Amino acid sequence: MKPNNKNKMLLAGFVVILYFCYSFAISNTIQYYKEYKEKEQQIADDSNMPNLVAQLLQKEKQLDQVLSQYEINVSDSFQNDLLKQLSSYSTKYKLKITDFQEPHSITQKGFITTSYIFTLEGSFNGSLALLNQIENNPKLGAIKHLNFTKKKNYKTNTDQLFVEVIMQTSKGI
Repeated sequence: MKPNNKNKMLLAGFVVILYFCYSFAISNTIQYYKEYKEKEQQIADDSNMPNLVAQLLQKEKQLDQVLSQYEINVSDSFQNDLLKQLSSYSTKYKLKITDFQEPHSITQKGFITTSYIFTLEGSFNGSLALLNQIENNPKLGAIKHLNFTKKKNYKTNTDQLFVEVIMQTSKGI
Protein backbone atom coordinates (compact mmCIF):
# COMPACT_ATOMS: atom_id res chain seq x y z
CA MET A 1 0.00 0.00 0.00
CA LYS A 2 1.07 3.47 -0.73
CA PRO A 3 1.46 5.98 2.10
CA ASN A 4 -1.44 7.99 0.69
CA ASN A 5 -3.86 5.02 1.06
CA LYS A 6 -2.52 4.35 4.56
CA ASN A 7 -3.28 7.92 5.56
CA LYS A 8 -6.83 7.66 4.19
CA MET A 9 -7.42 4.38 6.07
CA LEU A 10 -5.97 5.89 9.23
CA LEU A 11 -8.25 8.92 8.93
CA ALA A 12 -11.32 6.73 8.29
CA GLY A 13 -10.46 4.52 11.30
CA PHE A 14 -10.02 7.60 13.46
CA VAL A 15 -13.48 8.91 12.43
CA VAL A 16 -15.10 5.52 13.19
CA ILE A 17 -13.40 5.32 16.61
CA LEU A 18 -14.43 8.91 17.33
CA TYR A 19 -18.06 8.06 16.48
CA PHE A 20 -18.04 5.01 18.80
CA CYS A 21 -16.50 7.03 21.63
CA TYR A 22 -19.20 9.67 21.28
CA SER A 23 -22.07 7.22 21.07
CA PHE A 24 -20.95 5.11 24.05
CA ALA A 25 -19.24 7.53 26.41
CA ILE A 26 -19.58 11.19 25.63
CA SER A 27 -23.34 11.20 24.94
CA ASN A 28 -23.99 9.41 28.25
CA THR A 29 -21.80 11.93 30.06
CA ILE A 30 -23.78 14.82 28.55
CA GLN A 31 -27.07 13.13 29.53
CA TYR A 32 -25.92 12.59 33.12
CA TYR A 33 -24.72 16.18 33.33
CA LYS A 34 -28.18 17.42 32.26
CA GLU A 35 -29.81 15.18 34.90
CA TYR A 36 -27.41 16.53 37.50
CA LYS A 37 -28.35 20.11 36.63
CA GLU A 38 -32.08 19.26 36.86
CA LYS A 39 -31.64 17.67 40.30
CA GLU A 40 -29.60 20.63 41.44
CA GLN A 41 -32.46 22.92 40.35
CA GLN A 42 -34.97 20.79 42.23
CA ILE A 43 -32.89 21.06 45.39
CA ALA A 44 -32.76 24.81 44.96
CA ASP A 45 -36.54 24.87 44.53
CA ASP A 46 -36.95 22.83 47.71
CA SER A 47 -35.44 25.67 49.67
CA ASN A 48 -38.97 27.14 49.61
CA MET A 49 -40.19 24.30 51.86
CA PRO A 50 -41.17 26.53 54.82
CA ASN A 51 -43.61 28.36 52.54
CA LEU A 52 -44.98 25.04 51.32
CA VAL A 53 -45.43 23.79 54.90
CA ALA A 54 -47.38 26.93 55.79
CA GLN A 55 -49.63 26.43 52.77
CA LEU A 56 -50.24 22.79 53.70
CA LEU A 57 -51.16 23.76 57.27
CA GLN A 58 -53.65 26.31 55.93
CA LYS A 59 -55.14 23.66 53.62
CA GLU A 60 -55.43 21.24 56.55
CA LYS A 61 -57.41 23.80 58.54
CA GLN A 62 -59.76 24.31 55.59
CA LEU A 63 -60.31 20.58 55.21
CA ASP A 64 -60.98 20.21 58.95
CA GLN A 65 -63.69 22.87 58.65
CA VAL A 66 -65.29 21.06 55.71
CA LEU A 67 -65.21 17.72 57.55
CA SER A 68 -66.75 19.26 60.66
CA GLN A 69 -69.77 20.24 58.55
CA TYR A 70 -70.47 16.57 57.84
CA GLU A 71 -70.54 15.85 61.59
CA ILE A 72 -68.45 12.73 61.25
CA ASN A 73 -68.31 10.95 64.56
CA VAL A 74 -67.83 7.28 65.19
CA SER A 75 -70.13 6.10 67.93
CA ASP A 76 -70.16 2.79 69.73
CA SER A 77 -73.39 1.87 67.97
CA PHE A 78 -71.97 2.34 64.48
CA GLN A 79 -73.02 -1.18 63.58
CA ASN A 80 -76.60 -0.39 64.60
CA ASP A 81 -76.53 2.84 62.58
CA LEU A 82 -75.24 0.92 59.57
CA LEU A 83 -77.97 -1.70 59.93
CA LYS A 84 -80.66 1.00 60.18
CA GLN A 85 -79.38 2.69 57.03
CA LEU A 86 -79.12 -0.62 55.18
CA SER A 87 -82.62 -1.70 56.17
CA SER A 88 -84.16 1.62 55.14
CA TYR A 89 -82.31 1.61 51.80
CA SER A 90 -83.07 -2.06 51.19
CA THR A 91 -86.83 -1.55 51.64
CA LYS A 92 -86.64 1.47 49.34
CA TYR A 93 -84.83 -0.50 46.60
CA LYS A 94 -86.59 -3.86 47.25
CA LEU A 95 -83.52 -5.75 48.42
CA LYS A 96 -82.99 -8.31 51.20
CA ILE A 97 -80.12 -8.35 53.68
CA THR A 98 -79.24 -12.04 53.70
CA ASP A 99 -76.07 -11.94 55.79
CA PHE A 100 -74.42 -9.47 58.18
CA GLN A 101 -71.22 -10.85 59.67
CA GLU A 102 -69.53 -9.77 62.86
CA PRO A 103 -67.15 -6.81 62.35
CA HIS A 104 -63.43 -7.47 61.96
CA SER A 105 -60.99 -4.96 63.53
CA ILE A 106 -57.31 -4.41 62.77
CA THR A 107 -54.96 -2.07 64.64
CA GLN A 108 -52.20 -0.76 62.41
CA LYS A 109 -49.95 2.32 62.57
CA GLY A 110 -52.03 4.08 65.22
CA PHE A 111 -55.40 3.49 63.55
CA ILE A 112 -58.16 1.01 64.20
CA THR A 113 -59.71 -0.18 60.94
CA THR A 114 -63.02 -2.01 61.27
CA SER A 115 -64.46 -4.02 58.37
CA TYR A 116 -68.16 -4.81 58.08
CA ILE A 117 -69.20 -7.60 55.71
CA PHE A 118 -72.79 -7.99 54.58
CA THR A 119 -74.65 -9.63 51.70
CA LEU A 120 -77.64 -8.30 49.79
CA GLU A 121 -80.03 -10.09 47.48
CA GLY A 122 -82.07 -8.43 44.74
CA SER A 123 -81.89 -6.69 41.41
CA PHE A 124 -78.69 -5.31 39.92
CA ASN A 125 -80.06 -1.77 39.54
CA GLY A 126 -81.41 -1.77 43.10
CA SER A 127 -78.06 -2.99 44.42
CA LEU A 128 -76.17 -0.28 42.54
CA ALA A 129 -78.57 2.39 43.81
CA LEU A 130 -78.13 1.22 47.41
CA LEU A 131 -74.34 1.10 47.03
CA ASN A 132 -74.39 4.61 45.58
CA GLN A 133 -76.39 5.85 48.58
CA ILE A 134 -73.88 4.24 50.95
CA GLU A 135 -70.86 5.68 49.10
CA ASN A 136 -72.32 9.18 49.12
CA ASN A 137 -72.90 9.10 52.89
CA PRO A 138 -69.52 9.94 54.49
CA LYS A 139 -70.72 8.88 57.96
CA LEU A 140 -70.95 5.23 56.93
CA GLY A 141 -67.36 4.68 55.81
CA ALA A 142 -65.89 3.50 52.53
CA ILE A 143 -66.77 0.52 50.37
CA LYS A 144 -63.59 -1.50 49.84
CA HIS A 145 -64.81 -4.57 47.97
CA LEU A 146 -67.84 -5.79 46.02
CA ASN A 147 -68.55 -9.33 44.85
CA PHE A 148 -71.55 -9.91 42.61
CA THR A 149 -72.68 -13.54 42.42
CA LYS A 150 -75.49 -14.93 40.30
CA LYS A 151 -77.01 -18.18 41.61
CA LYS A 152 -79.73 -20.37 40.14
CA ASN A 153 -82.62 -21.36 42.42
CA TYR A 154 -83.66 -24.76 41.09
CA LYS A 155 -86.87 -24.90 43.15
CA THR A 156 -88.34 -21.80 41.53
CA ASN A 157 -86.20 -21.99 38.36
CA THR A 158 -85.10 -18.36 38.73
CA ASP A 159 -81.76 -16.57 38.95
CA GLN A 160 -80.85 -14.67 42.09
CA LEU A 161 -78.21 -11.95 42.37
CA PHE A 162 -76.18 -11.67 45.58
CA VAL A 163 -73.81 -8.80 46.40
CA GLU A 164 -71.19 -9.23 49.10
CA VAL A 165 -69.96 -5.85 50.36
CA ILE A 166 -66.98 -5.08 52.57
CA MET A 167 -67.08 -1.63 54.18
CA GLN A 168 -64.30 -0.13 56.27
CA THR A 169 -64.15 2.63 58.82
CA SER A 170 -60.99 3.97 60.42
CA LYS A 171 -60.40 5.94 63.57
CA GLY A 172 -57.32 6.99 65.46
CA ILE A 173 -56.33 5.40 68.73
